[in-house]
Amino acid sequence: MKKVLPSFTLLVLVLAPNTGWTQSSIPEKLRAFPSFTAPEDAKVDAASRYPLQWDPDKVTWKANLEGYGQSCPLILGNQVFVTSVVGPNKESCKVACLDLQFGALVWERKFDSSFPVESTPMVSRAAPTPVGDKNGIFVFFESGDLVAYDLTGTLKWQRSLQKDMEKFENKFGLSSTPAQTAKSLFVLLDHAGESSLVCIDKQTGNSEWTAARGKRSNSWSSPGMVRVDGEPLVVCSSAGSIDAYSPHNGKLLCSYTKVGGNSVATPYDLGDGRFLVGSLIRPADGPSENALISNLSARISRKNGEYVLTSEWIAKDARGSFCSPVEHNGFSYWLNPQGVLFCLDSKTGEEYFAKRPACGACWATPFAVGDRLYLFGKEGETSVIKIGKEFEEISKGNRAWDRDAVSSDESPRSRMSGPTFYAAIPIEAGGFLFRRGDMLYRLDKR
Repeated sequence: MKKVLPSFTLLVLVLAPNTGWTQSSIPEKLRAFPSFTAPEDAKVDAASRYPLQWDPDKVTWKANLEGYGQSCPLILGNQVFVTSVVGPNKESCKVACLDLQFGALVWERKFDSSFPVESTPMVSRAAPTPVGDKNGIFVFFESGDLVAYDLTGTLKWQRSLQKDMEKFENKFGLSSTPAQTAKSLFVLLDHAGESSLVCIDKQTGNSEWTAARGKRSNSWSSPGMVRVDGEPLVVCSSAGSIDAYSPHNGKLLCSYTKVGGNSVATPYDLGDGRFLVGSLIRPADGPSENALISNLSARISRKNGEYVLTSEWIAKDARGSFCSPVEHNGFSYWLNPQGVLFCLDSKTGEEYFAKRPACGACWATPFAVGDRLYLFGKEGETSVIKIGKEFEEISKGNRAWDRDAVSSDESPRSRMSGPTFYAAIPIEAGGFLFRRGDMLYRLDKR
Protein backbone atom coordinates (compact mmCIF):
# COMPACT_ATOMS: atom_id res chain seq x y z
CA MET A 1 0.00 0.00 0.00
CA LYS A 2 1.23 3.48 -0.84
CA LYS A 3 2.38 5.53 2.13
CA VAL A 4 1.99 9.27 2.40
CA LEU A 5 4.34 10.89 4.90
CA PRO A 6 3.43 14.05 6.78
CA SER A 7 4.90 17.38 5.83
CA PHE A 8 8.15 18.24 7.57
CA THR A 9 10.87 20.84 7.55
CA LEU A 10 14.04 20.00 5.73
CA LEU A 11 17.50 21.43 5.25
CA VAL A 12 20.64 21.01 3.08
CA LEU A 13 21.27 18.60 0.09
CA VAL A 14 22.77 18.00 -4.04
CA LEU A 15 23.95 15.33 -9.95
CA ALA A 16 22.98 16.42 -10.37
CA PRO A 17 21.34 16.59 -11.45
CA ASN A 18 22.89 15.25 -9.55
CA THR A 19 24.39 13.16 -6.45
CA GLY A 20 28.13 12.80 -6.07
CA TRP A 21 29.51 9.49 -4.94
CA THR A 22 33.23 9.21 -4.25
CA GLN A 23 34.78 7.20 -7.06
CA SER A 24 37.31 5.56 -4.75
CA SER A 25 34.61 4.34 -2.37
CA ILE A 26 32.09 3.12 -4.96
CA PRO A 27 34.10 2.51 -8.14
CA GLU A 28 32.03 2.04 -11.28
CA LYS A 29 28.73 1.48 -9.47
CA LEU A 30 27.60 5.07 -9.48
CA ARG A 31 30.13 7.47 -10.90
CA ALA A 32 30.98 10.86 -9.47
CA PHE A 33 28.29 13.43 -10.19
CA PRO A 34 26.14 13.19 -12.15
CA SER A 35 25.34 9.80 -10.61
CA PHE A 36 22.60 8.85 -13.01
CA THR A 37 24.56 5.95 -14.43
CA ALA A 38 23.58 2.35 -13.83
CA PRO A 39 24.92 -0.21 -11.36
CA GLU A 40 28.10 -2.01 -12.39
CA ASP A 41 26.11 -4.93 -13.81
CA ALA A 42 24.09 -2.59 -16.01
CA LYS A 43 25.13 -4.35 -19.20
CA VAL A 44 23.83 -7.71 -17.95
CA ASP A 45 20.45 -7.96 -16.21
CA ALA A 46 20.17 -4.93 -13.93
CA ALA A 47 17.27 -3.57 -16.00
CA SER A 48 15.05 -6.26 -14.53
CA ARG A 49 15.25 -4.48 -11.16
CA TYR A 50 13.64 -1.29 -12.48
CA PRO A 51 9.97 -0.73 -13.29
CA LEU A 52 8.93 -0.42 -16.91
CA GLN A 53 5.43 0.91 -16.37
CA TRP A 54 3.80 2.77 -13.48
CA ASP A 55 1.16 5.26 -12.38
CA PRO A 56 0.52 7.24 -9.16
CA ASP A 57 -1.09 4.17 -7.52
CA LYS A 58 2.19 2.25 -7.91
CA VAL A 59 4.23 4.71 -5.80
CA THR A 60 5.80 2.95 -2.78
CA TRP A 61 5.85 6.09 -0.64
CA LYS A 62 5.88 9.83 -0.98
CA ALA A 63 7.00 12.54 1.43
CA ASN A 64 6.00 16.19 1.55
CA LEU A 65 8.96 18.54 1.73
CA GLU A 66 8.70 21.92 3.40
CA GLY A 67 9.85 24.79 1.24
CA TYR A 68 11.14 24.19 -2.26
CA GLY A 69 14.16 22.54 -3.84
CA GLN A 70 15.59 21.65 -7.23
CA SER A 71 18.41 19.36 -6.09
CA CYS A 72 18.65 15.61 -6.51
CA PRO A 73 18.33 13.33 -3.49
CA LEU A 74 21.51 11.70 -2.22
CA ILE A 75 21.37 8.04 -1.20
CA LEU A 76 23.91 6.65 1.27
CA GLY A 77 23.14 3.15 2.46
CA ASN A 78 19.58 3.16 3.79
CA GLN A 79 19.47 6.94 4.19
CA VAL A 80 18.21 9.60 1.79
CA PHE A 81 19.33 13.22 2.11
CA VAL A 82 17.41 16.06 0.49
CA THR A 83 17.64 19.85 0.66
CA SER A 84 15.28 22.81 0.30
CA VAL A 85 14.98 26.52 1.01
CA VAL A 86 12.13 28.04 3.00
CA GLY A 87 10.63 31.52 3.18
CA PRO A 88 9.71 34.29 0.74
CA ASN A 89 13.36 35.36 0.67
CA LYS A 90 14.91 31.90 1.09
CA GLU A 91 15.69 32.85 4.69
CA SER A 92 16.27 29.24 5.78
CA CYS A 93 18.35 26.43 4.32
CA LYS A 94 17.24 22.94 5.28
CA VAL A 95 18.42 19.36 4.99
CA ALA A 96 16.43 16.27 5.88
CA CYS A 97 17.45 12.65 6.30
CA LEU A 98 14.78 10.09 5.42
CA ASP A 99 14.64 6.33 5.71
CA LEU A 100 15.03 4.87 2.22
CA GLN A 101 12.73 1.92 2.79
CA PHE A 102 9.74 3.70 4.32
CA GLY A 103 10.30 7.42 3.65
CA ALA A 104 10.06 8.30 7.34
CA LEU A 105 11.93 11.33 8.64
CA VAL A 106 15.09 10.36 10.56
CA TRP A 107 16.43 13.84 11.32
CA GLU A 108 16.36 17.36 9.95
CA ARG A 109 18.55 20.42 10.39
CA LYS A 110 18.03 24.08 9.58
CA PHE A 111 20.13 27.23 9.52
CA ASP A 112 19.78 30.84 8.41
CA SER A 113 20.94 31.71 4.92
CA SER A 114 23.94 34.03 4.93
CA PHE A 115 22.64 35.82 1.78
CA PRO A 116 18.84 35.60 1.52
CA VAL A 117 17.24 36.77 -1.72
CA GLU A 118 13.68 36.75 -3.01
CA SER A 119 12.47 33.25 -3.85
CA THR A 120 10.97 33.18 -7.35
CA PRO A 121 10.79 30.66 -10.21
CA MET A 122 13.52 32.72 -11.92
CA VAL A 123 16.24 31.94 -9.35
CA SER A 124 17.85 28.70 -8.23
CA ARG A 125 16.28 27.29 -5.08
CA ALA A 126 18.32 24.66 -3.24
CA ALA A 127 19.65 23.67 -6.65
CA PRO A 128 23.08 22.19 -5.77
CA THR A 129 22.89 18.48 -4.91
CA PRO A 130 24.47 17.16 -1.69
CA VAL A 131 27.48 14.88 -1.87
CA GLY A 132 28.71 12.48 0.77
CA ASP A 133 30.52 9.35 1.87
CA LYS A 134 30.54 7.00 4.86
CA ASN A 135 31.79 9.83 7.09
CA GLY A 136 29.08 12.36 6.37
CA ILE A 137 27.33 14.65 3.91
CA PHE A 138 28.27 18.03 2.47
CA VAL A 139 25.62 20.48 1.37
CA PHE A 140 26.13 23.61 -0.69
CA PHE A 141 23.49 26.28 -1.33
CA GLU A 142 23.33 29.05 -3.93
CA SER A 143 23.70 31.48 -1.00
CA GLY A 144 27.31 30.27 -0.69
CA ASP A 145 26.63 28.38 2.53
CA LEU A 146 28.58 25.12 2.73
CA VAL A 147 27.87 22.79 5.64
CA ALA A 148 29.10 19.36 6.73
CA TYR A 149 27.16 16.91 8.92
CA ASP A 150 27.91 13.38 9.99
CA LEU A 151 25.31 10.76 9.09
CA THR A 152 23.50 11.28 12.40
CA GLY A 153 23.01 15.00 11.74
CA THR A 154 25.76 16.31 14.00
CA LEU A 155 27.30 19.52 12.64
CA LYS A 156 30.97 19.08 11.72
CA TRP A 157 31.69 22.51 10.24
CA GLN A 158 30.00 25.40 8.45
CA ARG A 159 31.18 28.33 6.35
CA SER A 160 29.94 30.97 3.91
CA LEU A 161 31.92 31.07 0.67
CA GLN A 162 30.36 34.43 -0.26
CA LYS A 163 31.69 35.95 2.95
CA ASP A 164 35.09 34.28 2.60
CA MET A 165 35.51 35.09 -1.12
CA GLU A 166 33.92 37.25 -3.81
CA LYS A 167 30.20 37.97 -3.74
CA PHE A 168 28.41 35.96 -6.41
CA GLU A 169 27.20 37.99 -9.40
CA ASN A 170 24.58 35.79 -11.05
CA LYS A 171 21.07 37.21 -11.14
CA PHE A 172 19.60 33.72 -11.42
CA GLY A 173 21.73 32.21 -8.64
CA LEU A 174 24.34 29.46 -8.66
CA SER A 175 23.47 25.77 -8.84
CA SER A 176 26.86 24.07 -9.03
CA THR A 177 27.13 20.75 -7.19
CA PRO A 178 30.52 19.96 -5.61
CA ALA A 179 32.65 17.17 -7.00
CA GLN A 180 34.62 15.05 -4.57
CA THR A 181 37.43 12.65 -3.87
CA ALA A 182 37.89 10.70 -0.65
CA LYS A 183 39.57 13.70 1.03
CA SER A 184 38.40 16.84 -0.78
CA LEU A 185 35.46 18.79 -2.17
CA PHE A 186 35.72 20.87 -5.35
CA VAL A 187 33.27 23.77 -5.65
CA LEU A 188 32.97 25.69 -8.92
CA LEU A 189 32.04 29.36 -8.41
CA ASP A 190 31.61 30.74 -11.92
CA HIS A 191 29.70 34.02 -12.23
CA ALA A 192 30.03 37.52 -13.70
CA GLY A 193 32.48 38.57 -10.97
CA GLU A 194 35.85 37.11 -10.01
CA SER A 195 35.27 33.38 -10.32
CA SER A 196 37.15 30.41 -8.94
CA LEU A 197 37.41 26.68 -8.34
CA VAL A 198 37.88 25.96 -4.65
CA CYS A 199 39.24 22.78 -3.05
CA ILE A 200 38.03 22.22 0.50
CA ASP A 201 39.22 19.67 3.05
CA LYS A 202 36.34 17.39 4.02
CA GLN A 203 37.46 16.98 7.60
CA THR A 204 38.08 20.61 8.54
CA GLY A 205 36.19 22.71 5.98
CA ASN A 206 39.37 24.70 5.30
CA SER A 207 40.33 25.72 1.77
CA GLU A 208 43.27 23.69 0.48
CA TRP A 209 43.70 25.73 -2.69
CA THR A 210 41.84 28.20 -4.90
CA ALA A 211 42.22 28.35 -8.67
CA ALA A 212 41.32 31.81 -9.99
CA ARG A 213 39.15 31.74 -13.14
CA GLY A 214 38.73 35.48 -13.77
CA LYS A 215 35.43 37.15 -14.60
CA ARG A 216 33.16 34.65 -16.30
CA SER A 217 29.42 34.86 -16.99
CA ASN A 218 26.22 33.23 -15.80
CA SER A 219 26.86 29.53 -15.30
CA TRP A 220 25.18 26.71 -13.39
CA SER A 221 27.37 23.79 -14.44
CA SER A 222 29.06 21.50 -11.95
CA PRO A 223 32.62 20.15 -12.08
CA GLY A 224 33.13 16.50 -12.93
CA MET A 225 35.82 13.98 -12.08
CA VAL A 226 37.42 12.51 -15.21
CA ARG A 227 39.88 9.65 -14.94
CA VAL A 228 43.11 9.88 -16.93
CA ASP A 229 45.46 6.90 -16.64
CA GLY A 230 43.48 5.88 -13.58
CA GLU A 231 43.92 9.23 -11.84
CA PRO A 232 40.98 11.62 -11.36
CA LEU A 233 41.20 15.18 -12.65
CA VAL A 234 38.74 17.98 -11.88
CA VAL A 235 37.12 19.02 -15.17
CA CYS A 236 35.01 22.17 -15.49
CA SER A 237 32.91 22.69 -18.62
CA SER A 238 31.59 26.18 -18.06
CA ALA A 239 31.05 29.57 -19.67
CA GLY A 240 33.14 29.21 -22.82
CA SER A 241 35.91 26.80 -21.84
CA ILE A 242 36.66 23.27 -20.71
CA ASP A 243 39.42 23.21 -18.11
CA ALA A 244 41.15 20.34 -16.31
CA TYR A 245 42.78 20.87 -12.92
CA SER A 246 44.99 18.81 -10.65
CA PRO A 247 42.98 17.80 -7.56
CA HIS A 248 46.19 18.01 -5.51
CA ASN A 249 47.23 21.63 -6.03
CA GLY A 250 44.72 23.28 -8.39
CA LYS A 251 47.17 23.60 -11.27
CA LEU A 252 45.47 24.20 -14.60
CA LEU A 253 46.62 21.23 -16.69
CA CYS A 254 44.92 21.85 -20.03
CA SER A 255 42.05 23.74 -21.65
CA TYR A 256 39.80 23.70 -24.69
CA THR A 257 38.19 27.00 -25.68
CA LYS A 258 36.31 26.31 -28.92
CA VAL A 259 33.06 25.98 -26.99
CA GLY A 260 30.09 28.14 -26.04
CA GLY A 261 26.76 27.73 -24.33
CA ASN A 262 28.28 25.18 -21.94
CA SER A 263 26.72 26.73 -18.87
CA VAL A 264 24.56 23.91 -17.47
CA ALA A 265 25.60 20.31 -18.23
CA THR A 266 28.21 18.42 -16.20
CA PRO A 267 31.02 16.56 -18.01
CA TYR A 268 30.01 12.89 -18.30
CA ASP A 269 32.99 10.64 -17.61
CA LEU A 270 33.46 7.72 -20.01
CA GLY A 271 36.79 6.48 -18.63
CA ASP A 272 40.26 6.56 -20.20
CA GLY A 273 40.22 10.37 -20.22
CA ARG A 274 37.11 10.53 -22.42
CA PHE A 275 33.97 12.50 -21.52
CA LEU A 276 30.88 14.04 -23.08
CA VAL A 277 30.16 17.78 -23.13
CA GLY A 278 26.73 19.36 -23.43
CA SER A 279 25.87 22.85 -24.66
CA LEU A 280 22.68 24.87 -24.47
CA ILE A 281 22.17 27.60 -27.04
CA ARG A 282 20.85 30.51 -24.95
CA PRO A 283 22.79 33.74 -25.46
CA ALA A 284 21.51 35.17 -22.17
CA ASP A 285 23.25 32.38 -20.27
CA GLY A 286 26.81 32.99 -21.43
CA PRO A 287 29.10 32.82 -24.47
CA SER A 288 27.24 31.13 -27.34
CA GLU A 289 29.48 31.97 -30.30
CA ASN A 290 30.66 28.35 -30.55
CA ALA A 291 27.53 26.68 -29.17
CA LEU A 292 26.79 24.86 -32.43
CA ILE A 293 30.11 23.01 -32.17
CA SER A 294 30.04 22.38 -28.43
CA ASN A 295 28.10 19.13 -28.04
CA LEU A 296 31.00 16.78 -28.33
CA SER A 297 33.14 13.93 -27.12
CA ALA A 298 36.40 15.15 -25.59
CA ARG A 299 39.55 13.41 -24.44
CA ILE A 300 42.39 14.26 -22.09
CA SER A 301 45.66 12.48 -22.77
CA ARG A 302 49.28 12.82 -21.76
CA LYS A 303 52.03 13.53 -24.27
CA ASN A 304 55.63 13.98 -23.19
CA GLY A 305 54.50 14.50 -19.63
CA GLU A 306 51.98 17.22 -20.55
CA TYR A 307 48.18 16.98 -20.55
CA VAL A 308 46.36 17.68 -23.81
CA LEU A 309 42.59 18.23 -24.19
CA THR A 310 41.09 17.65 -27.63
CA SER A 311 37.70 16.93 -29.16
CA GLU A 312 37.35 13.43 -30.61
CA TRP A 313 34.23 14.32 -32.54
CA ILE A 314 31.59 17.07 -32.61
CA ALA A 315 27.89 16.32 -32.97
CA LYS A 316 26.59 17.76 -36.22
CA ASP A 317 22.99 18.36 -35.19
CA ALA A 318 22.60 17.20 -31.58
CA ARG A 319 21.92 19.95 -29.05
CA GLY A 320 21.97 19.95 -25.27
CA SER A 321 19.58 21.21 -22.63
CA PHE A 322 19.42 21.46 -18.84
CA CYS A 323 20.23 17.77 -18.43
CA SER A 324 23.64 16.24 -19.12
CA PRO A 325 24.34 13.91 -22.05
CA VAL A 326 24.74 10.23 -21.19
CA GLU A 327 26.45 7.21 -22.75
CA HIS A 328 25.62 3.50 -22.61
CA ASN A 329 26.67 0.39 -24.54
CA GLY A 330 28.36 2.41 -27.29
CA PHE A 331 25.57 4.95 -27.75
CA SER A 332 25.64 8.60 -26.66
CA TYR A 333 22.44 10.56 -26.05
CA TRP A 334 21.58 14.26 -25.96
CA LEU A 335 18.21 15.92 -25.33
CA ASN A 336 17.49 19.39 -26.69
CA PRO A 337 15.15 22.00 -25.08
CA GLN A 338 12.26 20.90 -27.30
CA GLY A 339 12.52 17.31 -26.07
CA VAL A 340 14.17 15.82 -29.17
CA LEU A 341 16.39 12.84 -28.32
CA PHE A 342 19.58 12.44 -30.37
CA CYS A 343 21.37 9.08 -30.50
CA LEU A 344 24.98 9.01 -31.71
CA ASP A 345 27.72 6.43 -32.07
CA SER A 346 30.03 6.92 -29.09
CA LYS A 347 33.19 6.24 -31.11
CA THR A 348 32.52 8.18 -34.28
CA GLY A 349 29.74 10.67 -33.48
CA GLU A 350 27.59 9.33 -36.32
CA GLU A 351 23.96 10.21 -35.71
CA TYR A 352 21.53 7.30 -35.72
CA PHE A 353 18.31 9.15 -35.03
CA ALA A 354 16.69 12.35 -33.76
CA LYS A 355 13.20 11.66 -32.43
CA ARG A 356 10.81 13.26 -29.98
CA PRO A 357 9.60 10.89 -27.24
CA ALA A 358 6.20 11.32 -25.62
CA CYS A 359 7.62 12.66 -22.32
CA GLY A 360 8.68 15.97 -23.86
CA ALA A 361 11.50 18.20 -22.62
CA CYS A 362 13.62 16.88 -19.73
CA TRP A 363 15.47 18.69 -16.96
CA ALA A 364 16.52 15.55 -15.06
CA THR A 365 19.46 13.68 -16.58
CA PRO A 366 18.42 10.39 -18.26
CA PHE A 367 19.26 7.00 -16.75
CA ALA A 368 20.56 4.10 -18.84
CA VAL A 369 20.49 0.46 -17.70
CA GLY A 370 20.56 -2.78 -19.67
CA ASP A 371 18.69 -2.17 -22.93
CA ARG A 372 16.72 0.79 -21.54
CA LEU A 373 17.07 4.55 -21.47
CA TYR A 374 14.75 6.29 -19.00
CA LEU A 375 13.74 9.85 -19.92
CA PHE A 376 12.16 11.96 -17.18
CA GLY A 377 9.98 14.68 -18.72
CA LYS A 378 9.94 17.93 -16.78
CA GLU A 379 6.14 17.92 -16.68
CA GLY A 380 6.07 14.60 -14.82
CA GLU A 381 5.89 11.94 -17.52
CA THR A 382 8.57 9.28 -18.09
CA SER A 383 9.33 7.49 -21.36
CA VAL A 384 11.55 4.43 -21.75
CA ILE A 385 13.53 4.05 -24.97
CA LYS A 386 15.22 0.87 -26.17
CA ILE A 387 18.99 1.31 -26.39
CA GLY A 388 20.12 0.91 -29.99
CA LYS A 389 20.39 2.42 -33.44
CA GLU A 390 16.65 2.51 -34.05
CA PHE A 391 14.22 4.66 -32.09
CA GLU A 392 11.78 2.48 -30.17
CA GLU A 393 9.69 3.87 -27.31
CA ILE A 394 8.93 0.75 -25.27
CA SER A 395 7.00 2.54 -22.50
CA LYS A 396 5.40 5.97 -22.14
CA GLY A 397 2.86 7.89 -20.11
CA ASN A 398 4.39 6.82 -16.78
CA ARG A 399 3.65 9.25 -13.93
CA ALA A 400 4.35 9.32 -10.18
CA TRP A 401 1.84 12.13 -9.60
CA ASP A 402 -1.42 13.07 -11.27
CA ARG A 403 -1.35 15.39 -14.23
CA ASP A 404 -3.53 17.91 -12.41
CA ALA A 405 -1.35 17.98 -9.26
CA VAL A 406 -0.51 21.40 -7.83
CA SER A 407 2.92 22.28 -6.45
CA SER A 408 3.86 25.10 -4.11
CA ASP A 409 5.95 28.06 -5.28
CA GLU A 410 5.58 27.33 -8.98
CA SER A 411 5.09 29.93 -11.69
CA PRO A 412 1.59 30.36 -13.17
CA ARG A 413 2.74 28.54 -16.31
CA SER A 414 4.07 25.64 -14.24
CA ARG A 415 0.80 25.43 -12.34
CA MET A 416 -0.97 24.98 -15.66
CA SER A 417 1.28 22.09 -16.74
CA GLY A 418 1.84 20.54 -13.31
CA PRO A 419 4.80 20.38 -10.92
CA THR A 420 8.30 20.35 -12.40
CA PHE A 421 10.13 16.99 -12.42
CA TYR A 422 13.60 18.09 -11.31
CA ALA A 423 15.56 14.94 -10.53
CA ALA A 424 15.53 11.15 -10.63
CA ILE A 425 18.10 8.84 -9.10
CA PRO A 426 18.22 5.04 -9.35
CA ILE A 427 18.30 2.93 -6.22
CA GLU A 428 21.04 0.34 -6.65
CA ALA A 429 18.83 -2.50 -5.41
CA GLY A 430 16.16 -1.40 -7.88
CA GLY A 431 13.58 1.35 -8.28
CA PHE A 432 13.91 5.13 -8.25
CA LEU A 433 13.64 8.25 -6.16
CA PHE A 434 11.89 11.13 -7.94
CA ARG A 435 12.12 14.79 -6.88
CA ARG A 436 9.76 17.64 -7.61
CA GLY A 437 9.97 20.98 -5.82
CA ASP A 438 8.01 20.05 -2.71
CA MET A 439 7.72 16.24 -2.85
CA LEU A 440 9.91 13.14 -2.86
CA TYR A 441 8.71 9.80 -4.25
CA ARG A 442 9.97 6.22 -4.17
CA LEU A 443 8.99 3.88 -6.96
CA ASP A 444 9.73 0.14 -7.07
CA LYS A 445 9.13 -2.63 -9.55
CA ARG A 446 5.95 -4.56 -8.82
